[in-house]
Amino acid sequence: MREKGVLDQALQEAANHPGEVIALFTDEVSFYRQPSQAWLWSNMGRRQPKLRYSNTQNTLMRVVGLLEAAKAGVHVWEFPKVTADRLAGCFGQIGSPYPEARRIYLIMDNWSVHFHPKVQEALAADPRIQVIPLPTYSPWLNNIEKLWRWAKQRITHAHPWSDDFLLFRRQVLDEFQRLNGGSPELKRYCGLQSI
Repeated sequence: MREKGVLDQALQEAANHPGEVIALFTDEVSFYRQPSQAWLWSNMGRRQPKLRYSNTQNTLMRVVGLLEAAKAGVHVWEFPKVTADRLAGCFGQIGSPYPEARRIYLIMDNWSVHFHPKVQEALAADPRIQVIPLPTYSPWLNNIEKLWRWAKQRITHAHPWSDDFLLFRRQVLDEFQRLNGGSPELKRYCGLQSI
């Protein structure tokens, strides 16, 4: 699997040259107003908490995210819908937090919008950015998928804010803001300890 070798080389280079070489995982995710209904584990004898559902439409928020491999730093943008124009706007800002970097690896899946001409033009505007496309149907190679699972387990699973979408949205965005500078706990959770 050629792509896996390229990915490993990029991550190793980022580990060997911190600050000079940046490896970023990117992806998009949806968070829904209604709490997820999966089983909530509890000690024997305790009652399962009753989930509160809103009587309004199951509104969603879409998030475009970046996970920096070295520090497990998180950058997100939130939209009602992700379009090529919006994604191009996000990708046009990738280099700003890393003025000292000589190379930025952007690791992403093969969603067709990633390869839209507007998005590709935004990426080409910063010559330091090198895209590493992941093989089709291989989410285990994109470590940001673990960040999405982290957020869903900690915030959106069985959450109590279904009646107030703005509060729910604020809780999700606050968690990502808290992780902006990086987190050793998140780094371990995402399997990035060796970087």
